Amino acid sequence: MKNKILIVNIITILLLTGNTEAQITSSPYTLFGAGRMEDIGFGVNKALGGTGIAFQSNTSLNNVNPASYSAIDSLSFLFEAGVFGKYTVYNTSGESQQRLDGNLRYLAMGLRFTKWWAGSVGIVPYSSVHYYIQTTEQIAGELNNYIKTFSGEGGINQFYLGNALRPLKNLSAGFNASYIFGSITQKESMNASDNFEGYQISKTNYLHNFYLDFGLQYSIWHKNWKYTTGIIYGNSKDLKTTSDYILIFNDDTTELDYKKEYFTIPARFGIGICIEKPGALRVGFDYEKRNWQGIQFANPKLSIRNSERYSFGTEFKISNDYKDTGFKRFYYRLGCNYEKSYLVINKTPVNSRALTLGIGIPMKNELSMINISFESGVNGTTSKGLIRENYYLLHVNLTLHDLWFQKAKYY
Repeated sequence: MKNKILIVNIITILLLTGNTEAQITSSPYTLFGAGRMEDIGFGVNKALGGTGIAFQSNTSLNNVNPASYSAIDSLSFLFEAGVFGKYTVYNTSGESQQRLDGNLRYLAMGLRFTKWWAGSVGIVPYSSVHYYIQTTEQIAGELNNYIKTFSGEGGINQFYLGNALRPLKNLSAGFNASYIFGSITQKESMNASDNFEGYQISKTNYLHNFYLDFGLQYSIWHKNWKYTTGIIYGNSKDLKTTSDYILIFNDDTTELDYKKEYFTIPARFGIGICIEKPGALRVGFDYEKRNWQGIQFANPKLSIRNSERYSFGTEFKISNDYKDTGFKRFYYRLGCNYEKSYLVINKTPVNSRALTLGIGIPMKNELSMINISFESGVNGTTSKGLIRENYYLLHVNLTLHDLWFQKAKYY
């Protein structure tokens, strides 16, 4: 009962305070389109390099593949929340800068309805925009310079209702029905000086639409080992957009005409494999591709390619004996990933890579767990005047497990 009260209180507080923001990262590469596409996955996935297309678990949620919800135990209720802290060092050919970010990352719940039907509901970030860039330019016909500032913030959230069915013993099929929503504000400004009046141009795009993505998982057993293959798919989707475009000059605000921008969720496809000895070891590999070609951006220095992501993760446990305590009961995790992003700037591709490690600390009932992971990665390059981001990310996830539908027994 205490866990039930705690879960309800956490959900209520977080929904009332509205802290589930999409803006969770700072990067100049979020300048383009809808910003940086956030990695899918919850606490366990983060420690495994984002791997999860073929993973199943009865003690944690996995939104990488909606078919995985079918592994939730009967009578069980799972609640997950994740927070993060991120330290980033930005490097160019001659300068460097640091920044510290942190925020609530996601909220999710999952439960089983029948022997063959389970589901999940949650809110997660889909993309994020946060950048601040200053340039120095010269006023035409003058010797004086002025500073121009470009900034952006916001992003897209995803509220999903997931369902997973198990029509056959070894086959699971699932889908997430999502509502995509958010806003992106981009500003260009210059402060007033002795020789020039300051101004600010601000454009806010409000984005929303409904979206479906699908998943399958198929497992076979050989002796004490379980072999699972998973696939995921999501179709391309145009987002509905409305915009506010204004100029602030001499304390006057003027609405400006604008050319409508189009924001598109790219089609995505992924495949994964997992080899598992339940309670002792599991190893998985994922490949995911997003089809960005054909999506247009206004910047002439930017070209688009299809993005690809490779990830690997492994998890092991020293002992599965309930009599053991301490470190022998922990879950130990290690992972890595490499991503070819959709961005090619000045004919230079923007790629990223990362290493991850983490632990899962069981709580008193052995099913609830605190998951802690650390990620060290590099995004971008200093070639041709671009920026390299070296980042260090700490992610903490709380998974609460309770039996909500068990009938009380009286003696």
